[in-house]
Amino acid sequence: MRPRVQRAGLTAAALLCFAYPGGPAFAAGASAPPRALTAQETTAWQGLVVQAEAARAAGQWNKLEQVTRKRVVIEQRAYGQDAALTAVSWSWIGQALVRQGRDAEAEPFYRRALEIDRKALGPLDPQTLLATSNLAGVLERRGRFDEAAPLRREMVGATRAMFGDRSPETAAATVAYADVLRAQSKPAEAEPLYRAAIEADVRLLGDKDPRLATDIGALAATLDDLGRHVEAEPLHRRSLAIRREAYGDRDAATAQAYARMGSNLDAQGRHAEAEALLRLALATDTDVRGAVHPATAADTAALGANLDAQKRAGEAEPLLHRALAVRRKLLGEKHADTGASYGALGDNLAARGKHAEAERLHRRALLIVRAAKGEANAATAQAYAALATDLNARGRFGEAEPMLRKALAVRRAALGERHPTTAATYDLLAENQHRMAANTGAEELSSRAVAIVRARRSADLSAVGSDPDAAIRRARADAETGRTAEPVFRRYLRLAWLASREQPAELIRLQDQAFTAAQDLEVSPAARALAQTAARAAFTRKTAAGDARVRQALAGQVHQIEGQLAQAIPQDDPAQAARVGAALDAVGRELAGLDARLQKDNPRYAETISPVALTVAQAQKRLKPGEGMLFIVPTGEDVHVFALSRTKVAWNRVEGGQAELEARIRGLRCQVDDGACGGKSRPVADGHVAPFDLATAYSLYRDLIAPVEGALGGVDRLFVTTSGAFGGLPLSLLTTAAPQPGKSATLALAATPWFGDRYAMTTLPSVASLRTSAPSKRPAAQRWTFVGYGDPTISGVALGARRLADPKTLASVFVPLPGTADELRAMARALGAPQSSVRLGGKATEAAIRTSPDIATAGVVTIATHGLLSREVAGLDEPGLVLTPPSRATAQDDGVLTATEAAALELTAEWVILSACNTAGADGTPGADNLSGLARAFLYAGARALLVSHWRVFDDATAALTVQTLTIQKANPRLSKAQALQRAMRTVRTGRRPDGSALPGWRPEWGHPAYWAPFVVIAADG
Repeated sequence: MRPRVQRAGLTAAALLCFAYPGGPAFAAGASAPPRALTAQETTAWQGLVVQAEAARAAGQWNKLEQVTRKRVVIEQRAYGQDAALTAVSWSWIGQALVRQGRDAEAEPFYRRALEIDRKALGPLDPQTLLATSNLAGVLERRGRFDEAAPLRREMVGATRAMFGDRSPETAAATVAYADVLRAQSKPAEAEPLYRAAIEADVRLLGDKDPRLATDIGALAATLDDLGRHVEAEPLHRRSLAIRREAYGDRDAATAQAYARMGSNLDAQGRHAEAEALLRLALATDTDVRGAVHPATAADTAALGANLDAQKRAGEAEPLLHRALAVRRKLLGEKHADTGASYGALGDNLAARGKHAEAERLHRRALLIVRAAKGEANAATAQAYAALATDLNARGRFGEAEPMLRKALAVRRAALGERHPTTAATYDLLAENQHRMAANTGAEELSSRAVAIVRARRSADLSAVGSDPDAAIRRARADAETGRTAEPVFRRYLRLAWLASREQPAELIRLQDQAFTAAQDLEVSPAARALAQTAARAAFTRKTAAGDARVRQALAGQVHQIEGQLAQAIPQDDPAQAARVGAALDAVGRELAGLDARLQKDNPRYAETISPVALTVAQAQKRLKPGEGMLFIVPTGEDVHVFALSRTKVAWNRVEGGQAELEARIRGLRCQVDDGACGGKSRPVADGHVAPFDLATAYSLYRDLIAPVEGALGGVDRLFVTTSGAFGGLPLSLLTTAAPQPGKSATLALAATPWFGDRYAMTTLPSVASLRTSAPSKRPAAQRWTFVGYGDPTISGVALGARRLADPKTLASVFVPLPGTADELRAMARALGAPQSSVRLGGKATEAAIRTSPDIATAGVVTIATHGLLSREVAGLDEPGLVLTPPSRATAQDDGVLTATEAAALELTAEWVILSACNTAGADGTPGADNLSGLARAFLYAGARALLVSHWRVFDDATAALTVQTLTIQKANPRLSKAQALQRAMRTVRTGRRPDGSALPGWRPEWGHPAYWAPFVVIAADG
């Protein structure tokens, strides 16, 4: 470990000038001695001074103590008890004791020195300031921060008076005071002090000095204390980069930066990224400081907590035991860190369901931490909350309640009302009250947790500042799914429902709050894409719309680059980490400039791209006569369903029904989608109709929709918003009456009252997406301009696990689709478009779509081909559309238009029809929303409405459905897109067009939902 670079100012070691008898003047400001030393005393005193200085230089602290004690006897006899020179000796004795680990013995010597210096020299003297710092340091090491704080505050005032606000001495004193405030759990007071010190650091030291890194790291840790982890992350990176450059990787200061950044990522829920950094911190400290050191123990404990958070309790346990053993040995049984280790082991046991054993350890932790830190400390609040969690788990809710209330009171006082830990405590207490059957009080507590979570996301979205870090923070908030906050919103929905049963008079208020909380559960990628497209369309200047497009593309890169940086930092390649960090900084700078320009053009831009949840009244106001909304919200156990018309609202909860309802949905999907059954066989075989479970289709309608349908009186057009398995089943194929026994499958299907006949349905990515699209600027004469791509030149018989990078392989694994050529030609005829608008075979390429000027201006864009789900073919990690492959794959054309590439298109189309399989599917990420893949991409590209499928489709029926949808809407301009699709579905199902004429090529099996039900309209306005 290389030697530390000392910070300038009073916190650095100072050289004291001593006055020798008969030599230069005494220390500045010292009063004249009452008498001169005798010759014998002078000789003895001078000899002792020389010995003391030699001992101090050699680090012989015991000898320094002994020699200085002898020296001070002479000084007191000659100069008196209150001489400044005597005070210097008291300080040297104190220093010798401190260096021997005897802080308690050192304290009275430092106190005496300070008392003398204040009296003899006054408060504005360097020696007085050094004595103040010495005493404050002892008090801080002994954990007596309340006594140290006024001393540090006094030093800030004195250095300002002596050296000025912009001096290194004032900066050093400011940091020391901020450190004490942070130790007192007063991070909000510490933050501005650290910021002021950093400003001085940059001015005095430049932007590469390790002393700057120390203060930046302290500010970042303070922001973590305040729960502002996203804001803290770039500061941690900056501190780490400076330290690595100054000290290298194998250094204690660098290890601290690794540990702090790992803890920051942990707090953001990015545990896998954090683990590598925490392991590196532990390895570095073990190498540099040794296995038995407080810092190494802290690293070990942090890694154990990280593994616990990743549900790897078995791996975490030995680490937590090791950290406890080291802390007990070095710090003692009564130290707060030892108490924290007992608490961490308790957490580990609780994670494994051993709540009785966890309770014992948590009680021990509470006793230690409370004694060490006091009742009003955040660490004590954590100990209370952990113990209360054990008691709740064991059904002892009455015992847990007062502990949770204590924890809440402390956290509100120490951390503030908007801290995420405060929100978590409200949430814990709400669950406790629910278990005690106090649902009304529980709802109130839960609503406060919800308010905090919303306020914190809003703060990130509106982060003030034109600097790159603030811009990146805003961009991350744009893309935040909110999954880490889902439990808070889920709990509120349940408690609001129960409270509404207990307080019917409060139903309207609770219903409204539940409606907004349900929207906050998750904002889907498709909803964000729709909002971003609307925001771009709101600009009148083309250059501003272009800026918005660039800004949204860059914002999408932020999380990816941050992930790359988190992976690069632990590697033994600082240069690579620096390159990735520089790329992130460049993105931040560009975002900052774009944000400033966009906000100037449209002050509501930030609000538009991230719309807030709507109240019931706001949603109703956006509905037109005859329109309604159905909002289905799975919450992990329950399912909440809201139905709205312009004048009515209904809300129902299916208690504990999510898993069973999803099982029914999977069963129906299996009957229309062979992919949902493991690809066994087509649910409809050639020449006959396989059974469709009408009873299950009706049961889903009965249990989900019928209880709230009373609010939809007079509604014939319905916006539908849902997610997960519920979003993967088009509601058109539900039935509104129980099946009649005794009929054949064909007759039963023909006689079935379908939910899709009752309502023309538009899939809405989120409630807040309703009517966000700006009015179309396209002239009516250009509405039906058309371009279509299909019938790619491919051959083969089956999908295989091959890489798409090889065009020959791509061409060998897909069957040709000649029916798509007929479909596109029929569309062109129906819309009055020239046959040249149809691009088939060698003209249906990825490069053609990405470079064609027609696709940007067409009113209707259709791509009819094979659709791929993520990872359906090896080498493809996102959804895509198969096109004619080139002879040699390039970055511009490898034969597949992926979701990422589709998002880069620039569209203005009224309709984008993806006549392919699974185009409403997910992007492949775990737990992704159904509309997160191709649908999201084309909405982002500018499509005003999409027609997409939920499963693998039949070519002939699909061609009839898509052509009929366009034909019907063109013939009836007042019909919405959803109404046109509704009539087209009926046509395909029955074989009769709206005018009663026969549909050419129709077959009876088309009455099965597998043929007519896969497609949905996605739009903001129906």
